[in-house]
Amino acid sequence: MEETELRVGGWEKQVGRRWFRRFLSLILVSALGALILGPTAVEYRPAYVSSNSLYFPTIWNGPFDTEYSKEFNGHLKISSISYEASDSKSGKLTVISISSLIDLENLNMQSVVVEKVETQAKKEGLVLDNGKVINDPLTSLGSGVYQWDASVTKSANFFLKHGIGNDILVKVYFWTISSNPSMSYNKGPAIEQLQSQTIICIVFGIDTNTVEQATEMIGNVKI
Repeated sequence: MEETELRVGGWEKQVGRRWFRRFLSLILVSALGALILGPTAVEYRPAYVSSNSLYFPTIWNGPFDTEYSKEFNGHLKISSISYEASDSKSGKLTVISISSLIDLENLNMQSVVVEKVETQAKKEGLVLDNGKVINDPLTSLGSGVYQWDASVTKSANFFLKHGIGNDILVKVYFWTISSNPSMSYNKGPAIEQLQSQTIICIVFGIDTNTVEQATEMIGNVKI
């Protein structure tokens, strides 16, 4: 089956359309959040790789670089955690967890995922090339799998040892969890049903073997 192109470069040129989508998403999220309970109903819920994973914590190390941020006036609360291959050069895995009052699948999920990948690639000092939707046999891990080619720039840190201009494979798995009845805080069943979680796992690897190791770890991501 032919794989669908993501055309990241084309989106970068269509800045107006991209920000219009973000503005529309902001309106939808803000309106729903204000009508129900607002950002106080959303809490950070980081996602971690379980120690049951085959490659963690032996061949891959972490977690590192834990970050917390807010978007849309606190209606989206985002946790980001990174893992690294133990050789400090072959691969990185970033696990992003987005808490919200609504399922992001109801918005433009593709735009959300692509924006997070672009942001993370820039942090790593990588330039993304053509992207595509993958018909991956491991798609059962999530609702979608995307893939890009990328190249190392002089602003890279972790991948600088791989050489400026050399290729990096980028693969992304993402899925949503509509409700979380096992939440530790007690705000009543209605809140638990409203809480939604989106997980975006971004793999940067120098070869397919590294990406496969990270993919196995993604199968053990827990919140």
